[in-house]
Amino acid sequence: MSIQSPHRLLKLAIQSLLTDKALAMRAVEDLPGELFPPVFMEAFTRGHNEVLKAMVMSWPFPYLPLGALTSMWKRKNLNTLVDVAQVQNRMIQAVLGGVDVLLSQKLGSRRLKLQVLDMRDENQDFWRVWAANELEACSSEVMRKRKTEEIPPRVAKQQPLTMILDLWLSQDYLSPSQSYLLKWAQQREDLVQLDCTKLCITTRCFEMITEVLEMLNLDSVQELSVGHYWTLYTSASFAPFLGQMRNLHKLVLCDVSVVPIPIIHPEKRDQWLTQIMSQLLKLEHLQEIYMNSVSFMEGHLDMVLRCLTCPLETLSLTHCQLSHTDWNRMPHLEITRHLKHLDLSYTSLTDFNPKTLQILLDNAAATLSILHLENCGITDAQLCALLPALSCCSQLTAFCFIRNFISIDTMKSLLCHTARMSNLRLELHSVPQEVYIPWHDVNQQIQNHVQETMRSIIKPLNHPRTVWFCVCHCALCCTSPLHKIHLSPCPACVPV
Repeated sequence: MSIQSPHRLLKLAIQSLLTDKALAMRAVEDLPGELFPPVFMEAFTRGHNEVLKAMVMSWPFPYLPLGALTSMWKRKNLNTLVDVAQVQNRMIQAVLGGVDVLLSQKLGSRRLKLQVLDMRDENQDFWRVWAANELEACSSEVMRKRKTEEIPPRVAKQQPLTMILDLWLSQDYLSPSQSYLLKWAQQREDLVQLDCTKLCITTRCFEMITEVLEMLNLDSVQELSVGHYWTLYTSASFAPFLGQMRNLHKLVLCDVSVVPIPIIHPEKRDQWLTQIMSQLLKLEHLQEIYMNSVSFMEGHLDMVLRCLTCPLETLSLTHCQLSHTDWNRMPHLEITRHLKHLDLSYTSLTDFNPKTLQILLDNAAATLSILHLENCGITDAQLCALLPALSCCSQLTAFCFIRNFISIDTMKSLLCHTARMSNLRLELHSVPQEVYIPWHDVNQQIQNHVQETMRSIIKPLNHPRTVWFCVCHCALCCTSPLHKIHLSPCPACVPV
């Protein structure tokens, strides 16, 4: 007779219990707290909706990460014949049905514990730990501490239940699941507080934006991404909502122009900028700011950045037009002295004084870990002026210099400096302009030639790591996400 592990025996016992729905629903009332998560997981996996509803009504913890469990179940069933969305929605409705009963009783019963329903695709460890039978690690005390750490402080009126979710408001569209959850919460606005940690808005329908944001506890928003062909006027209209996001630590502005037409009265532009800056002053925890194709910032960047009170960890200005005033004042701003991530990709620096970037690197040398200067038009002379400051960036782990076409001699000098940077792990460059590279059809023979050429440059330098070189000028070389360095070499890169 084989001896099975305690975890396997527990799983078999749970499966046996769930074969009798009536028995399972009666057993819920007497089920020990440590068995709730594994039984709940099994009921969710097998689609026992009535059992799920009963279990929610007796849930013994203050925190229920339903979104994480839903995501785990969805991934397991994507390649099956099951209508994943339909089944998932039915299970969520069953859980919310239990929450409804709970809410109707909550005001009159102090023994009911559920306080937070988390619909985000996060905190899967809650379920994995239980599934691994490590019950002691997920006591109610641990859950209470985890909840306290993850939920930002709220100044809004405290409702009996908080629902947390991430939202993406795309062009005149919400996903069916998001629409359902928002409608459910709206119908119970006196009982449910709606928190949103990550908010992405790409719609230009301001009526839709207003309707959704008025439902949210904006104090809970920690990451915000807005834009997609917004105008300066749209941004100014949105600014009062931005000012209420007091715990925001990451702001992404993408594709924001001055107006749909190129003519705008200077006074009106200044008025809209003032509206935005007055709200930025309220964001005391903002540490990461990403601007991609934000045209209204030209000539006003220093004024906008001066509104920020917390030292920035990330400053990303990609596909932006900077004035000489913007460029010259940037390194003298106190908030840029502790940067960990600086990204100026696709922002032309050809005509700018390299001393500004030199000062910026000097100021952040002790903290800077990612430097992204892709396609900045940096010349040989500018790079040579930057090298002493670059060498001082002792914490640098990733450096992207693709599509800046410098000479072989300057490349040798650059590699001499980076070879001495002990923490540098990822290094990407374009092949020097003396090496002929066609604009299409990069075959194996050409790649081999490039590799041998670049190896002959690197070998005498005793460079201690692999360096990636971009060998063509295709679009594939330029497809990194807005807020990340290349995490792996692009398809047109070769290692040497």
